[in-house]
Amino acid sequence: MPRDSLKPIDILRHELKALRFILDNFHSGELGAGGLPPREDFQSAQGRTLYDSIVESPDRRAAERAIAKLELDDVDIDSFLHLSGEHYYTYPALVRQRAAAIRTGKLTVEGA
Repeated sequence: MPRDSLKPIDILRHELKALRFILDNFHSGELGAGGLPPREDFQSAQGRTLYDSIVESPDRRAAERAIAKLELDDVDIDSFLHLSGEHYYTYPALVRQRAAAIRTGKLTVEGA
């Protein structure tokens, strides 16, 4: 049975969409129970760094300030902060599903 594979940049792109949605909704309490994927489900170092900046901040403004100070490879921080995450509501679940598929070997990451 052949395994599906993803390029690291595609993983990052989807994680950034999930994180943008999380940034818009985490501190307001709008994610609901189980809406926040676990940190370990983010496959990219950039995704985990952004995740930490969001969830470890006391509020959204502090999270945005922490993110604005970051310099991450392959991430345009200014664009990330200026986009709206309202249409990315399916991406947190996608991050969780892909992490499960990678852990079980059903999905691989190219070059990993």
